[in-house]
Amino acid sequence: MRDGWLFRRHGHGPALPLSDQECAAFQREGWRSVLLHSAALPLLGWLAWLVLERMLPTWSTNAIALIFGVVISLIALALFGSIRNAADAPARRLASRAPVRPAREPDDAMQPSYATIIGLTMGLLFLAAIGTQRTASFYIAFASASVMLGIILAVRRWLFDNRLTALQREQLRARADEQRAARRVEKHAGRSWWKGALLLGFVVVELIFLAGGVLAGIAIVLAISGQTSEQLTFGLFMTGFLPGLALGALAFWPLERLCKRWTGASAVHAFDWIPAGW
Repeated sequence: MRDGWLFRRHGHGPALPLSDQECAAFQREGWRSVLLHSAALPLLGWLAWLVLERMLPTWSTNAIALIFGVVISLIALALFGSIRNAADAPARRLASRAPVRPAREPDDAMQPSYATIIGLTMGLLFLAAIGTQRTASFYIAFASASVMLGIILAVRRWLFDNRLTALQREQLRARADEQRAARRVEKHAGRSWWKGALLLGFVVVELIFLAGGVLAGIAIVLAISGQTSEQLTFGLFMTGFLPGLALGALAFWPLERLCKRWTGASAVHAFDWIPAGW
């Protein structure tokens, strides 16, 4: 809108008009919620480990780590639900406001396919299986959490699919076919070879920045706690991982804007050519 903004619950609900001031206020509340929940995850994970050790004094560390992977996944799921509830705050506050546009059809762009979920879970389990730099309990907890992540994503996808009507399913299939056809046309049209090489370079550099931010965050946490890399626990890892991820994103964002300017494409979306059912 020229004189304001539109809010859609979950991105496809009825469009509710917002003023610039309301939009800015909701954005501030959203960022505050994300930061608070990000800080809560490692803290609650640390408390969960202490509680499990107290409740299961005769269990080995590896056995507790197996249970901890499940518990930390459920904590993360609860925090995600809390963030979604906070994201729905504008809809609750604007419930009495008349929408200016109807709801859109739901989009499955943010819903991974079952094949993607299986591939992600197997990849994470592979990383847990080949890890040697940490204690066995760390990798057991990592593997347990990876399986829980796959289960949660699969259930979420199943719930999404079952909420769709037959007409909506047909529309999503038609939209996916159109997107594949458009990608084929774009592929045949071709791009300058140097733009493709430059885009690949931006992808590599941005991934390096992201990994560097994570490593820097973990290094800062280790320096503050006085621990060495061999003494890195899951709690310390998560405490450094999330802020480090944010730091890496801030570092590569100027590169992302430069990439769009020079190549006309986004390095973040460089793999949009992957088929929807991959």
